[in-house]
Amino acid sequence: MSVPEPLVVEFAEDERAAVVRRMAKLADAGAGWINFSPGLNVAEPPAPRSTMGMLLAARGPLVPMATWVPPQGRDPETAGIEHGQGPKVVRTLVERGVPVPEGWRVTQDHPRRGLVVVPAPGVGDEALDLVLDWLLRATAALCPLPRSGNWRAYCYEV
Repeated sequence: MSVPEPLVVEFAEDERAAVVRRMAKLADAGAGWINFSPGLNVAEPPAPRSTMGMLLAARGPLVPMATWVPPQGRDPETAGIEHGQGPKVVRTLVERGVPVPEGWRVTQDHPRRGLVVVPAPGVGDEALDLVLDWLLRATAALCPLPRSGNWRAYCYEV
C-alpha cells in the first residue's frame, strides 16, 4: 500500500479549529493520521544528520514531529512525539510544565522511537482540541530551536 499525498494545513497554535475539523473527519472515518511539524524561527534550517549518524544515534530527530491517530477498530486514539531529547521524556515534560494529562496512559517512552500516549476517551470537537492543544504544547517543549508559533498539519486520509 502506498502512502497517500497529505492535505497540508498551515495554522497558528492558538487557531486550531481547522485542524480539529480534520481530526473529527478522520475520527468519524476511523482511518488516517495527522503529522504535526512546528514552524522554526531560524535564519537557516539545522543541518540534517548523516544516515550513519541517524542509524547509530540513540535519539530521535532534532526537530520533533507529533502524530495523532484516531481510534481505528479496536485500537484506541493515540498521540505521539518523535523527539531528540533522550530517554524518559515524560519526566522532561513534567519539568517543562507540560505533563501527560491525568487519565492518559503512556504506552511508549523511548529515546529513539518517541513518546506515545493514549488520551482519556472523549467525544466531540472539545475533546479533540484538548488532545491537539497538549500535543502542540508538548512538542513545542521538546523543540530545542526557536519556533515561529506556526505549525503544519499533514493530514493523511486512507
